[in-house]
Amino acid sequence: MTSHNAIRDSVVEISRRIGKHNLDVPEMKKLMERVERSQPGPEFTNLVRQTLAPISQHIPMKNIDEIAKNYPDLPLKVIVDKVPSAEQDAIWQAIGMTNMLLTTLQMVPPEMLNQIETMTNTMMGAMQNGGGLNDLFKNMGSVMGNMGNMGNMGNMEDGDSGNSDDDIPPPPPRARKKSGGQSKQKEFRDKLC
Repeated sequence: MTSHNAIRDSVVEISRRIGKHNLDVPEMKKLMERVERSQPGPEFTNLVRQTLAPISQHIPMKNIDEIAKNYPDLPLKVIVDKVPSAEQDAIWQAIGMTNMLLTTLQMVPPEMLNQIETMTNTMMGAMQNGGGLNDLFKNMGSVMGNMGNMGNMGNMEDGDSGNSDDDIPPPPPRARKKSGGQSKQKEFRDKLC
């Protein structure tokens, strides 16, 4: 899943959770239809970012009055009043997480984000297709550079870790205790006997 998909999925869920209590509000119904028809991608992500940016400081405080000032065409107070209190907390949390994700994504250069998403998709594909750790680490190696040698670990599904007994180094030797008491005890015993 890409970050754009995650943003869209989050906005769709928020829209549905609010909208199911506000189907009689034409502005909310229109907004829900627009969100449902949207496609994930940079354009939609930027639109959500632009929509949330002016109110981002009001989201943690759940300041409906200040938020409503930014959306005069949307009867926000009416919409919020129709949503049950228990559901409002979950919605605020989802809006806050979406805003946090948008802020984080804005700090990551697009090239790096593409590399991260490529690596994530490759790893998920290898795990879902039963490729085992061998394929997973080979694919990670192409993205991560020097980690390519980890692909020699073998296929864990066969019960073979890729290591034979010869490959495992012996444990380090135990340190022997040197105590002066043993030699004195021996001298004492020798004197007694």
